[in-house]
Amino acid sequence: MNFPTLLQVTSLLVVSTVPASLLAQTPANSDGNWPKEIVTDQIHLLLYQPEVDTWKDNRIEARSALRMTQLGDPKEMFGTIVMSARTEVDRETRTVSFEDINIKEVNLPSSGSLQPILLKAVRDSSPDWPKTVSLDRLLADLSINQAQSQAEGIRLKNDPPRVVFSTVPAVLIIIDGEPVYKPVEGTHYSRVMNTLALILFDSSINTFYLDGERWWMSATSLNGPWSVATNPPQEIVDIRDQLKKQEDQEEAGALANPNETPPVVYVSTGPAELVVTTGNPQYAPIAKTKLLYVTNTDNDIFIDSKSQQYYTLLAGRWFTAKSTNGPWEWVSGDRLPRDFSRIPPESPKGHVLAAIPGTEQAKEAVIANQIPQTATVRRSEAKLEVHYDGPPRFVPIQGTSMEYAVNTISEVIHAEGRYYAIQHGIWFVADSPLGPWVVADMIPAVIYTIPPSSPLYHVRYAYVYGATPEYVYVGYTPGYLGAYAYDGTVVFGTGWWYPGTLCGDYWCGWPWTWGFGFQFSYWGGGWFWHPMGHHWWYHNPPFAHRIYSEHWNPQWRGSNRTWIRNNVNIYGHWQGNTLAGRALPGLQHGPAAAPSHGAPHPDVYAGRNGQVYQHNERGWSTPNSSGQWQRVPSNPGLERQRQSRSLGQSRQDEFQRRGQTPGIPRTGTFSGRTSAPPRSTSQPRGGVRR
Repeated sequence: MNFPTLLQVTSLLVVSTVPASLLAQTPANSDGNWPKEIVTDQIHLLLYQPEVDTWKDNRIEARSALRMTQLGDPKEMFGTIVMSARTEVDRETRTVSFEDINIKEVNLPSSGSLQPILLKAVRDSSPDWPKTVSLDRLLADLSINQAQSQAEGIRLKNDPPRVVFSTVPAVLIIIDGEPVYKPVEGTHYSRVMNTLALILFDSSINTFYLDGERWWMSATSLNGPWSVATNPPQEIVDIRDQLKKQEDQEEAGALANPNETPPVVYVSTGPAELVVTTGNPQYAPIAKTKLLYVTNTDNDIFIDSKSQQYYTLLAGRWFTAKSTNGPWEWVSGDRLPRDFSRIPPESPKGHVLAAIPGTEQAKEAVIANQIPQTATVRRSEAKLEVHYDGPPRFVPIQGTSMEYAVNTISEVIHAEGRYYAIQHGIWFVADSPLGPWVVADMIPAVIYTIPPSSPLYHVRYAYVYGATPEYVYVGYTPGYLGAYAYDGTVVFGTGWWYPGTLCGDYWCGWPWTWGFGFQFSYWGGGWFWHPMGHHWWYHNPPFAHRIYSEHWNPQWRGSNRTWIRNNVNIYGHWQGNTLAGRALPGLQHGPAAAPSHGAPHPDVYAGRNGQVYQHNERGWSTPNSSGQWQRVPSNPGLERQRQSRSLGQSRQDEFQRRGQTPGIPRTGTFSGRTSAPPRSTSQPRGGVRR
């Protein structure tokens, strides 16, 4: 079975006060709010930024350099610490909280007979240590040190969708397979059920009506042409108003231009993507390459001037064609023209580097895709109800002994004699498909064998890490939301089409890969989507969360705070006391763990050999047995640690500057925007805890 890969990198935590006369100053802003001072009634510690030895699931191990003095004694002592902790990751604030810290090893070789006393003092001080670290610092470690983050050998589909290319404003409506009609009670209209749009059909005049937010569009065929219905029947307006009362309400978007021309409507009953330019494509060169990019679009469209071949990036996958009219073919990222990897990061199209295998941006994306969002669940507070359209109906998960329910908008699996359901990242278990449901503290290992051909493939990226009588520790990686490491990058969706079924008044559909134009954003916590030309003609019925591949809410709502929270952390859907609350401070934690002030602090690291190292303008040095620093040669491992600290600080500074509205840099010529949407234990016998 496949599980998230073990991530490895070197790390440190440092403790001490440092005379300015002895050590050179750390480069400005290299560690931000680090180092931090901790003073107890016995010792004085200076804690530097923690780095990582291993980080798997929600367990982290850190190697730490230690420098300390006893109060009243100026003698400085050096050593190392090895610690482990349970991590709680919050992608919204981009912080990692260290919980249940365990100091596994302390080494103070120069302490002599005082070692037992000092070791106890260090261990006793651990409750006052800072417990919150920037996620970007840790991810920088993993990236620079080239962690062993190989992607799973999964078989995703890369079949090209139908690519609709338009030079005028357009809207794409996806129907989930051939249209499924259901009469609207009390009217002579039928509704197309297997779409998020409201499409009504009047068989008496052979006319379709499409709710276009500010317009009603009509056509005699789903394939169009569609035109504005100047006098729409009042009955269809009443149907829409009644349906909206049953839907999840979203914050209203910006007011539209009353003189705006209705977009061209395209309807597809299969996978499709919409690519829109404002007029005929306009091109600009990319410096230091032979590539041109289309400037008057929010899409990513390129021409290789050498081969005259077009390339576009859709859902993290590259497709190529001889013209914008296609036909489009998938091309592996490692077979792109070499100039793609030479795109300058600061260019208007620098963000596509995350989709080009071998680039630092792609490596960062793959690593970040393996870091879980975690939560602590109160068993007594988490509740689940599952509703079926008639008696529960299950079908096999091909290639396994499991079954899954098809006539419900919940996700229910029958495995090893019990029933497992997942909602908003929390697993539940019952002895009957009807419940009662309780929080699961163990998941059968067979669930983690679900293949990508199954519509429930994404649930194998949600885990139970451990439990106590009161709490269950859970988490998920972005695979639960449809983001998968593949072909050396991160792509969106499996590429498979999963047939849905009618569940009474709702369509029980499954995650779509295509149709939303998902794009990757490092700062957005993963993937985002916004409607082309800001036309959003889909409704928000209760089943919509599954179509969006669970929780990447694609609605463009400006700075909607709910959008940001739920896009990054789906546990935000749980209300009340379901989750055990924890403070989400900045990098300071408590009055005893304040940033150190006064004399400049050294740039100190812990080597894998247990030695402490310092870097200054003269190079590298390490303390000898008498505490004096002596020069040592540089080595690649130390240099990578130094680079990772610098990159981590840079990442964190950028995140803090951008606040809550970071995203992919845009060209600014198509829609006037300059950024993408805001971000909004042990293994028990017979089962798996992650």
